[in-house]
Amino acid sequence: MGTNRLTQLGETSPNGFSLVEVMVSFLFLTVASLALLQGFELAFRHYSLAQSHWKVTVELWNRIEQLRANPSTQEEVLQIFPAARPLYRTVLSIPGRAEHSGWEVLRAEK
Repeated sequence: MGTNRLTQLGETSPNGFSLVEVMVSFLFLTVASLALLQGFELAFRHYSLAQSHWKVTVELWNRIEQLRANPSTQEEVLQIFPAARPLYRTVLSIPGRAEHSGWEVLRAEK
């Protein structure tokens, strides 16, 4: 009888993996893969949000540069101190982007 006592009892030999070990490792691999996919989804969502904010920032910056080049006649004059230079206030809004409307620009010279 050259067989090992472990193989006689129906267990695996020390050279292989049991079905339980394979199933547990498959479970760990599945959980890790799902976590990785959720991380990618979160990263893409934040990238999309950052790109949206970047576009709005560029649009507002362009509007401010246009305002500097061609002062608007719709500006409100603010006199904070009686002897100080007045400030010119303009409210910027971007059509179609209500959540980014209402930016105020204060300029010292007209």
